[in-house]
Amino acid sequence: SVSSRRAGRLHHSGGFSGPIPAAGLTPPTGAAAMALNIMIFKCSQGQCAGRLFFSMEEVQDHCEAFGASHANVEQVDPESKVWVDPKTARYTTKEQQKQRWEAADPQAKFEEQTVTFVVELTRKRKEEQKRRDKFVDSVDQKQLETLATGKMYNRIRVAKALHFTRGQGIEAAEKWMADHEGEVDLDKLTDEFLNAVAAGAASGSGDVVMGDASADVEMLDPSVPDDRKVGDPNPPEVKEKINQELLKQVMEMGFDELRSEKALYKTDNAGLEYAVNWLAEHAEDADIDLPMLKPAAPKPKMSQEEAQAKAAELQRKLREKKAHDEKLLQKEQERMRVESTKMMVEASEKLKDEERKREIERMQREKDETERQRKELKEQLRLDYIERFGKEPPAEEEDAEKAVKEKSSKDQVAHYLSKLKKTYKDTDKEGLKTCLTTLRIYVKNLQDNPQDLKFKILKLDNKAFSTRIMPFEEGGALDFLQAIGFERKEGSFEQRKSVPDGWLCGNALKFIDLILSQL
Repeated sequence: SVSSRRAGRLHHSGGFSGPIPAAGLTPPTGAAAMALNIMIFKCSQGQCAGRLFFSMEEVQDHCEAFGASHANVEQVDPESKVWVDPKTARYTTKEQQKQRWEAADPQAKFEEQTVTFVVELTRKRKEEQKRRDKFVDSVDQKQLETLATGKMYNRIRVAKALHFTRGQGIEAAEKWMADHEGEVDLDKLTDEFLNAVAAGAASGSGDVVMGDASADVEMLDPSVPDDRKVGDPNPPEVKEKINQELLKQVMEMGFDELRSEKALYKTDNAGLEYAVNWLAEHAEDADIDLPMLKPAAPKPKMSQEEAQAKAAELQRKLREKKAHDEKLLQKEQERMRVESTKMMVEASEKLKDEERKREIERMQREKDETERQRKELKEQLRLDYIERFGKEPPAEEEDAEKAVKEKSSKDQVAHYLSKLKKTYKDTDKEGLKTCLTTLRIYVKNLQDNPQDLKFKILKLDNKAFSTRIMPFEEGGALDFLQAIGFERKEGSFEQRKSVPDGWLCGNALKFIDLILSQL
């Protein structure tokens, strides 16, 4: 199933498995066209709900990876709506997920598209990735791993160096990288670069022909003239190995004879499906319409011991490659998992922050509305009083202050501390904390040292008093001092009693601690 995913094969109706022929091929018609209709599925439960699968193979791989509990998939209408970011190819069928992604990444631009658009976008990105992979696979893999893994060079940069030094060795490749240090896009495979490489290969300049790491990769030897041209037939040595019945079937699907022969030859006449797959994968090759080179003379037959040694070496290389690919896949999966988790956490925090802001705004609106109604009611009561008694009602503050003075010392302490909190908790919270902390020190010193004269006198010109207490005079700070027994005299506050009220000081400390804990 891993190799199927890499080949990009899709499951189609009618039992056919193979990709749609790419641009440049004659489009199939009739029964062949019906065989190429893509079936699209969607996961409908679990954390992968909404994920699209473009083949039965992908569905099976998903179910094997996540277990039977996540095997609930359903077929999707190709014209159903999805949100897609064309730049990154991220898509989702859930608007809530789209909003989380947009909140986490303001640069993301999601568009409402169809599932068909996602299929085409995925196909194009796979083709682009295939071109890049072909270039990297076309160079000496041993030297590539030595420089990229052993010496920690950028993999793309190493591939370019090996390509342009044409097998001259690691030292030549390192020199090339040093000479081109600082060039723009040195570590990128741009379309312009890949097109230039492909054009150089097609012109017979001796560059490496891009391909995958299979038998389809050819090296053009500049010492041997290449006189092939478009329109020439394949060599007889190729034609005689072609299954004529399969050739007829491939050509009936709309492919020309030369391409059909190349596909069957490359796939060893394995079948119609394999030939069509090969044609789709190599549709954009620069030499797709050139005849094949004459096959080399067969090599002498190996002895049984040589064959066994060759097979053992091949198996070892395959095991190493498989282990390497699995390691890279695990690293990529872990990177994607961490990135996805980070994005979800950031999006969740942003949504929570926006929700808190909306809640604060709602509470402020309610507070403003309550204040407006209170003022209207107060004004109505004032007018009613004037109508009844013919004069303005007495000031509320005067009445309130008079009522407080008639209360006990404990009630006065509680009143003035509450007044301080109410007056400054929204406008100067830090200053209020400092004021209350300073008042607590005054009261605590008075409670612990009732006979010590220095704690019974608070000078107004003291720096701590003038900067921490006096700015809060209107809020009741000085009234609080008077409530616990201080009397204002010229230039200071002094205790009226020879022995301060310890019980009152204890209650004052409790009230201050309570307010500080609320702040």
